[in-house]
Amino acid sequence: MNSITRFSAIGLPAVIGVGIAWLGNRIIKNEKGLKDRELELKLHLNNKFH
Repeated sequence: MNSITRFSAIGLPAVIGVGIAWLGNRIIKNEKGLKDRELELKLHLNNKFH
């Protein structure tokens, strides 16, 4: 029972923290990809009208 208490006191917050960090990392990578795609589309539109 003592090991379960230790895991829930240390391991559970660590797992939650790693999950939040992973989620934040994914959001930042997706944001960069979206900005790159937006720039690419703008370049294509500018080339189409010139």
